[in-house]
Amino acid sequence: MFVKRLELTNFKSFGGTTQVPILPGFTVISGPNGSGKSNLLDAILFCLGLSGSKGMRAERLPDLVNQAQAGRGRTVEASVTVTFDLSDDLELLKETDIDGNVTQEIVIENNEWNVTRKLRVTQQGTYTSTYSINGESCTLTDLHEQLNRLRVYPEGYNVVLQGDVTRIISMNPRERREIIDELAGVASFDRKIVQAREKLDAVKDREDRYRIVERELINQRDRLSQDRAKAEKYKKLRVEMQTKEQWEAVFKFQQSQQQTHKLQAQITRSEAEITALTQQIETSEVQIKQTGAELDVLNLKVRSLGEAEQIALQSQLATREAELRQFDRATHDLQQTTSETQTALARVQTEVAENTTRLNAATTAQAQLETHDLQPAQAARTAAQAQLELARTEASQSAASAEAWVQEQTALRHQIDLILSILEPQRTEQAKLLERSSQLTKQIEEQSRSNAALENQRQERIVEQRRLTTELASATQMVQVLAQEIATIDQELQIQKDTQIRLQNEQREKQRKLDKLEAQKHAIQEAQGTFATQVILGLELSGIRGLVAQLGRVDSKYQLALEIAAGARLGNLVVDDDAIAAAAIEILKKQRAGRATFLPLNKIRAPQIPDAAKLKTLNGCLGYAIDMIDCDDQYWDVFAYVFGSTVVFESIDRARQNIGKFRMVTLDGELVESSGALTGGSIGKSTLHFGSGQARDSSEVLDLRRRLGEIETVLFRCEDAIAKGMIAHQNKTKQLIESRQKHRELELTSKQLIQDLDRLTGQTQLLTAQIAQQQTEAEHSGSRLEVLSDEVPQQETQVAALRSALEHLEHSQNHSEWQGIQSELRQLETEVETRDQALRSIEQQLLDYSNQKLRAEERIEQGNLRLQELRLQQTSTLQQLTTVESQKLEINTALITLRASLVELDKTLGEERHKRDVLDKALRDLQTTRQQADWQRGKTHEGVFAQREELETIREQLQQQEQELPNPLPEIPEDASRDLPALQHDIRSLQRRLQSMEPVNMMALEEYDRTQERLQELTDKLGTLEEERTELLLRIENFTTLRVRAFREAYDVVDVNFQEIFATLSDGDGRLQLEDPQDPFNGGLNLIAHPKGKQVLRLASMSGGEKSLTALSFIFALQRYRPSPFYAFDEVDMFLDGANVEKLARMIKHQATLAQFMVVSLRRPMIESAQRTIGVTQARGAHTQVIGIQLETKAPAVVSG
Repeated sequence: MFVKRLELTNFKSFGGTTQVPILPGFTVISGPNGSGKSNLLDAILFCLGLSGSKGMRAERLPDLVNQAQAGRGRTVEASVTVTFDLSDDLELLKETDIDGNVTQEIVIENNEWNVTRKLRVTQQGTYTSTYSINGESCTLTDLHEQLNRLRVYPEGYNVVLQGDVTRIISMNPRERREIIDELAGVASFDRKIVQAREKLDAVKDREDRYRIVERELINQRDRLSQDRAKAEKYKKLRVEMQTKEQWEAVFKFQQSQQQTHKLQAQITRSEAEITALTQQIETSEVQIKQTGAELDVLNLKVRSLGEAEQIALQSQLATREAELRQFDRATHDLQQTTSETQTALARVQTEVAENTTRLNAATTAQAQLETHDLQPAQAARTAAQAQLELARTEASQSAASAEAWVQEQTALRHQIDLILSILEPQRTEQAKLLERSSQLTKQIEEQSRSNAALENQRQERIVEQRRLTTELASATQMVQVLAQEIATIDQELQIQKDTQIRLQNEQREKQRKLDKLEAQKHAIQEAQGTFATQVILGLELSGIRGLVAQLGRVDSKYQLALEIAAGARLGNLVVDDDAIAAAAIEILKKQRAGRATFLPLNKIRAPQIPDAAKLKTLNGCLGYAIDMIDCDDQYWDVFAYVFGSTVVFESIDRARQNIGKFRMVTLDGELVESSGALTGGSIGKSTLHFGSGQARDSSEVLDLRRRLGEIETVLFRCEDAIAKGMIAHQNKTKQLIESRQKHRELELTSKQLIQDLDRLTGQTQLLTAQIAQQQTEAEHSGSRLEVLSDEVPQQETQVAALRSALEHLEHSQNHSEWQGIQSELRQLETEVETRDQALRSIEQQLLDYSNQKLRAEERIEQGNLRLQELRLQQTSTLQQLTTVESQKLEINTALITLRASLVELDKTLGEERHKRDVLDKALRDLQTTRQQADWQRGKTHEGVFAQREELETIREQLQQQEQELPNPLPEIPEDASRDLPALQHDIRSLQRRLQSMEPVNMMALEEYDRTQERLQELTDKLGTLEEERTELLLRIENFTTLRVRAFREAYDVVDVNFQEIFATLSDGDGRLQLEDPQDPFNGGLNLIAHPKGKQVLRLASMSGGEKSLTALSFIFALQRYRPSPFYAFDEVDMFLDGANVEKLARMIKHQATLAQFMVVSLRRPMIESAQRTIGVTQARGAHTQVIGIQLETKAPAVVSG
C-alpha cells in the first residue's frame, strides 16, 4: 500500500486543481522557501483528519482556502483527495471475526482507495467540512477506523512537520510520556476505566440510597421488634392458656367419672368385707377360749420334765457334729488324692510293662533274625556268585568253536543292513512324499480360503480407515479449540495474577504509608499527652467518665474560642474520685504510656466566677466562657475549673481595651492572658474538639483506608477469579489431555489400520505366491512317487531272501548251544542280584530292631522314676488319712453318748413341749386375727359412710362438668401430664403473666413481618449491588493492569528501537528513562543521549543538531513500533550538518524498502539519496506549481499547473 496520488483544489497556495502522482519508495519534495512545498504535507493532514488547523499552520480552517479564491467575496470550496494503491494489501479491506471468518469487505475499483475532504466557506465566514471514502460520505470517526485498518494511525507520526521535532525537544517529560501512552492505546483503557468508574459511581449512589432506606427499615424493625416479641409471647401464652383450660375441663370430667366408678366399687367391696369380718370375729373368740385353756395345762407339764438340761445337750451335739463334718471333708480330699495316686501308679506300671514287652520282643526278633536269616542269606549269595563265575568260564570256552558260524551270520546281516540302509530312506521318502502331497492339497485349499478372507478383511479396514480419518479430523479440531480456550483462560489468569501482584504491591505501599501516618499520629498524641488518655480510655475502667472534650457541647460559633481558651485541659480525664485517678496513674507508670491529668469529681473545686452583670457594659464582650458550655450539672465544676473567669470577646481590638483586667479569648482564637500576654496567629489542625474525644483522621488517612478497603475487596474477588480460572484451566487441560489422548489413540489406530492394510496386502500377495509354489511342489512330488513305486518292491524282495538264509543259519546246532549258554548266564546273574537284595533287607531289619530296643529302654527308665515318686506320695497320703480317721472315731463316740442322752430327754418331754408350742402359736394368731378384723370392720364402716357422701357430691359435679366440656373435645398428647393441680397452677400462672403484659400491640406482628420482608429484599438488592461494585472494581483494576502492561510493552519496544536508531544516526548510544519506573503514569519520560565522544547528555544541554538527531531517533522509534505504509517528513533535516543529513538520508533510504517516504527537504544529500524528486515552485507569484524531476535523466517535466 502507498499514496498513489494527491489532488488539491484551492487548498492554501494551490489555486485551481492540481494532481500530484507519487510513486512508492523514497521521494523528496524540494523547492524555494515559500513555494508551498510543505503545503503538500498539510494537504495530507487535512484530508486524513490527522491534525487540527494549527497543525497545518493556520489559525482557523477557512484560512486553508486559497486566498485568491477567498478574496472574491463569494462562497468558495477547497478540497483534497488522497488516493491509495492497495494492490498488494487487499486483505486489509476484509474485516474478520474471532474465528477468521470474513464479516465485511470493502469493494474498490482498480485497487484504488481514495479519501476526499471538502471545506466550504460562505460569504459570511461560516464553513462546513465533510469527508467521503470512495465517493460515499462518512464521519471522521469512520475515516479513522478505516485508516487504522490500513495501518495509518492519527497518533502514529505518519506525517512529521517542522514543529514536531522542535516540539519533542521542548516537551516536558510528562507530555513526552503521553506520546507512548497514545501509541500503546492507553487512552482506550482510560476510557474503559472512566466508563467503569461512572458505572461504579452509579452503583455507589444506588447503594447509598438503599443504605439510607435500609437504616430506616432497620430502625423501624428494631422499634417493632420489642412490640413483636411481646405480641408473639402474649399470643403464645394466650393460646397455651386456652389449650390448658380445655385440658382442665376434660381432666376434671374424666377424673369425676373415674372417682364415681371407683367409689361405687369401693362401697360394694367394703360392705362385703364388713359381713365377712363380723363372721370371722365371732369364730375367733370361740377358738381363743378353747386354746387358752389347753395351753395352760401343757405349760405346767413341760416345766416339770427338765427343759433346760435338754437345751445344753443340744448345744454340745451341734458343736461335735460341726467338727465331724470338717473331718469328713478332709477324709474325702485325702481319699480322692489316694485314688488319683493309685490310678497314676497303675498307668505308669502298665506303660513300663508294655515297654519291657517291646524290648523283649525286639531282642528276641533281632537274635532270631541274626541266627536263622542273616547267615543263610550270606551263604546263598556266596554260592550264587560262585556259580556265575563258573558259567562265565564255560561260555568263554564255547565261543572259540562258534567263530566260523558267527562270521557267516555277520556277513548276512551286513548285506541286509546295506540293502535296508537304501530301502528305509526310500520308504521314508515315499511316506513323506505321500503325506506332503496330501498336505499340499489341503494347504492349497486352505490358503485359497484364507486369501479370500484376507481380501474381505482388507476391504473392511479400508472402510474403517475412512471413518477414522473423519474422526481424526474432528478430534484435531477439538484439540485446537481446547488449546485456544486454554490460551484465553491463561491470558485472563495472567491478567488477574498481574492485577493481584500489582494490588498486593500497592497494598503494601499504602499500608506502609498508613502505618507511618498512624505512627506520626501516635507520636503527636504522646507529645500532646493524648496518647496516655487513649490508653486509659481503652481499658474501659469503672469510674472513668471521659475527656473534658467529650463531656461538653458548644455552639459552633463559639467552638474555636472555647477550645483555644481550654487549651490542653480539653484532654484532661474526668474521673469519679481521686482513688481512681491514682490507680490510673499507676497503670500509666507500669505501661510507660506517658502522663495524663485527671480531674476527680469528689475533689475538684470551681473558682469563684464574678457576676456576669459587670460584663454588659464592656464593648464587644459576649460573656463568660463557662456560660457558653452545655453540660450536665455534675460536670459544672469541671468546666468552671477549665475556663475559670475567661471572657469571650468578638475581636482582638475589643479585647485589647481590657488587657490586664480579664483572661480573654476572641472568636477568631486570639488569647489574651490577664498578665497581658497575647497569643494568636494561624490556627493549626487541632487534635481535640468539643463533642469528640479522639483526634480526627486526616483526609490522606481516610483516603488510604478507603483505598486499602477497596484493594482488600478486589484482592478477594481477584483470588476468587484466579481460583475459578485455575479450576477452569484444570478442567480444560483435563479435557485437552483427554482429547489429545483420544487424538493419539485415533492416530495410533489409524496407523495400525494402515499397517494392517499393508500387512493384509502383503499376506495376500504372499499367499498367492505360496499357492503357486505349492502347486509346483505337488507336481514334483507326484513324479518322484512314481519312481519310488518301482524301486522299493525290488529291494524288499532282496531283503526277504537274505533274511530267509539268516534264519536257516540261526537254526543250526552251533547256534542252539550258544543261545543256551547265554540264557544260563542271564539266569545266574539274576539270581545273584536277588540274593543281594534279600541280604540288604535283613540288615535293615536288624538296624530297626536296635532302634526299637534303645527307645524302649529310655521309656522304662523314665517310668521307674515316676513310680518311685508316686509311691512316696501314696505313703504320705495314707498316713494323713489314718490320723483323720482316728480323730473321727473319737468324735463319733462322743456323739453317740450325747445323742443317747438327748434321746432319753426327748422321750420324756419332746411330745409335750411340741404340743405346747403349737398351741401357743395358734393362740397368738387367733388373738391377732380377731383384733385386726375388729379394727378393720370399724374402719370400713366409717369409709363406707364417707364414700356415700362423696359419691353424691361427685355426681352433682359430673353433671355440671359435662355441660362445660368444649365442643369438639381437644386432642391431648399422650405424653401430656395428667396432674390436674399442676395444670391449674400453670393456668393461673399464665393468667397472671398475660395480665402483667397488657396492653399489647398485636398489629406489630404483621408490621414486623412486612418490614422484615422489605428489609430482606433490600438486603438482596444490596448484595447484588455489592457483587456488581466488586466486579466493577476488579474490572477497573484489570483495565489498569492491561493499561500498565500495554504501556510497558510499547515503552520497552520503543526504547530498544531508540537505542538502535540513535546508534545508527549518531554513532553514540541513547536510551529512554522513566522518571518513576514503578508507576510510569506518575512521572514523565526523558531522552538520554550519549553522542560519540561526549558524556551522557540531556536534551537541554545538547546542540541544535544533537537535539534534532535525538528527536528524530525518537520519532523513528515510534514509527517502527507501529509500522505504517507511508511516512512524510517536513524539513526535519534543517538543523543537521551535512554528515548527519547523509546518515539520516541513508536511514530513510533503507526504511523506504519497507514503506513509502515523502520528505520535504532542501539539503543536497537528502535529494541525492532519494529515488525521485518532486520540484515545487510558484508560477509568477500566483499559484504553486509542481514539477517532477528524474535524477537519472536530469530532465525536469511540468506535471500540472
